[in-house]
Amino acid sequence: MLTPLRLTAVLLALVAQGSSESTKCTVTEFSQVENVVKNCKDIVVSNLVVPGGETLELYLNSGTTLTFEGITVFDHKEWSGPLIRVRGNNITIQGAPGSLLNGQGELYWDHMGDKGPKKPQFMKIEAFDGSVFKDIKIINCPHHCIYIGKSDQLTITGWIIDNSYGDHDNFTGHNTDGFDVSAATNLVIEKSTVINQDDCIALRHGANILVRNMFCSGGHGISLSTGFNYTLFEENTLYNVTVEDSVIVRSDNGIHVKTHADSFKGEIKNVTYSNIFLSGIHNYGINVQQDYVNGSATGIPNNNIPIIDLNLINIHGNVLDVYNNSMPVYINCGKEACVNWTWSGVNVSGGREKSKCNNYEPNGYKCLDNTNKSSQSLYVNKLMVKPPTA
Repeated sequence: MLTPLRLTAVLLALVAQGSSESTKCTVTEFSQVENVVKNCKDIVVSNLVVPGGETLELYLNSGTTLTFEGITVFDHKEWSGPLIRVRGNNITIQGAPGSLLNGQGELYWDHMGDKGPKKPQFMKIEAFDGSVFKDIKIINCPHHCIYIGKSDQLTITGWIIDNSYGDHDNFTGHNTDGFDVSAATNLVIEKSTVINQDDCIALRHGANILVRNMFCSGGHGISLSTGFNYTLFEENTLYNVTVEDSVIVRSDNGIHVKTHADSFKGEIKNVTYSNIFLSGIHNYGINVQQDYVNGSATGIPNNNIPIIDLNLINIHGNVLDVYNNSMPVYINCGKEACVNWTWSGVNVSGGREKSKCNNYEPNGYKCLDNTNKSSQSLYVNKLMVKPPTA
């Protein structure tokens, strides 16, 4: 029988053991990463400095929870990255309150983006089986921020990606995509903010993707960009996509759907954008183009990647009238490559020119009718997304 004194000693020993185990699973030095990742399933990364040219490799055991706390800093070096690579099944990656991941993009930005010296991708994700990445705040991605590769049943929620510093000095930051998605299925990206200088979200290839409650500022809008493969049809497909209840402001485009005219064949099918508010758009409120080659429009659309069942519902907002060729809606379709689009409640105004529809006009929308006016103040109040307060 344990005496009270003996029981107290046992309890203190257990507490000490737990504290010791917790310490063993906390990463404060880069040299600790490999051992902790291999042996722990409840990991804390605390105020870590990652050396330049090194990847924070997080190949996690199934069921692991990893928490970033404090400030994680990635030292400067010209290379391709990624700065972080995460893989795992049924994993949780989360940020503690007040935590921050700093890519120090201001040390790389040079107005040139892809065309200048190498700049590292920030994070690459391959996650499965109900994995959740939540409450992460990132500042100053040197290049593309998040690449979601082959993944299934993954949820991204509660993120802030803040590259606003890249707007300084006449936009030194370039190609700072928020989320690039390729080969992902059953993916949710939600309740997040992206402030950057390129696509807020770019969906390249995948199926069953839900994007909702996003706030996007300063970039190129919420985009579909299909046609990166020159040999395989399957790699150029995008199916069953919903983008809803989101706000896009101060961006080159609002909604942007682009197929790469020089790629192999592919297909985009069953896409819905609904309840989207646009404000201060520079070029096109809605831009659907099948003439995209090497980052720009050629004016000559191709039919290699048909766009089928593109549905737009309740799209409201405005385009600024200060930029040449700006307009509410621009469509440029290849021959018989735009099929069965239904648009309703599309009220985008402004720009210097009237909307244009080349080779196709959606059901429910008249491109030359610019008489519709946006009920902006009434509409935006219905949306759940708000800009970040911190």
